[in-house]
Amino acid sequence: MNELSKQPHIGRQVSHYEKVDVTNIQAVFSEDKKYRYRLSIPFYSETFRTKTVAVILKNPSSADEIRADKTVQNVEKVVYKTFEDAQRVEILNLFSLRGTYPKDIMEAYRGGKDIIGFENNVAFKEVLSKSDYVVMAWGGASPINKSLYDARVYSVLGMLESLNLTGKVFRKQEKGSDVYPFHACYWPDNNNFMEVFIRKD
Repeated sequence: MNELSKQPHIGRQVSHYEKVDVTNIQAVFSEDKKYRYRLSIPFYSETFRTKTVAVILKNPSSADEIRADKTVQNVEKVVYKTFEDAQRVEILNLFSLRGTYPKDIMEAYRGGKDIIGFENNVAFKEVLSKSDYVVMAWGGASPINKSLYDARVYSVLGMLESLNLTGKVFRKQEKGSDVYPFHACYWPDNNNFMEVFIRKD
């Protein structure tokens, strides 16, 4: 098997949500485009929309500055409808290695790849410190090894605890928990978010 075939599969792209200002989307990738550290998605300008919503997902797929993927498109739509003062969505990921199927991320890890990404925590700190709302939406561990997944989840929860966040932290209330919040790909189109109380030491 050649090196190219070992790379995680990148799936099809879809249009960004109709309220997104595609011309001003910004993305931070690694030089080889195998890692995506952040995706900054503005909505079209409306005077009452001034806030930033950070959404933390599992790992990036195919979304970029031009096109979305299914999960990012759903995030855009639900955030726009729920957070009526939101002007921008900032997408972060527990693991920044791109791949449509999480099982491929696990395979990459077994093959010795860094799946978190060496610039990922820097992106987290930059985005979270400037966000008015933070939404946890990474879902459960499967098919990533649970101990590996939990270690990363608790590292991110630790960042949420240690940073002097000015915004509140939320998750969807239908399913999941504060450790395994409902994955945004499956969010229903409603405003059922609940506040997560992050412990401060």
